[in-house]
Amino acid sequence: MCDNKKESILKNSKFIHLKIESTINSLMADKGITAAQSHVLMYILDHQSNDVCSTDIHKYLNISRATVSGLIKKLRVNGYLTYESCGCDERQKNIAVTAKALALREDIESCMKWIENCVFFDFSESELEIMDRLQRKMIDSTAKITGGGNINERNYRSDKTV
Repeated sequence: MCDNKKESILKNSKFIHLKIESTINSLMADKGITAAQSHVLMYILDHQSNDVCSTDIHKYLNISRATVSGLIKKLRVNGYLTYESCGCDERQKNIAVTAKALALREDIESCMKWIENCVFFDFSESELEIMDRLQRKMIDSTAKITGGGNINERNYRSDKTV
């Protein structure tokens, strides 16, 4: 019974993730942006007062450098991002948002808030705290699968709030 419960929890986690991603994709489709692109764009918007490079996104969102590169490329092609030279390192490029991205911020925030409200509608504060604690425990456990995880996984600490 215990193994079936564990299997069910993992399947449910994947289902929830896919359902949320699919919903965001549908809600943002008319804006020409995907869920993954919206997460990258929000990170850049939230950190635009600092220099932002692809490595920052890679570490924060815990996604591969290749994935970050592809998402940034699509956002640039669609007019949401530009590159600016970095004064400290000619090899490094800072990622900057355009006016088009700034105009989209409220829509993305509204979409994300709507999803949160729908998903956690019937949850008490106590249930949210328990779920948060259990998910952080799972994050710590998954890091052990590969002997402590790669550098990207180690940067996603279970003690930090995302």
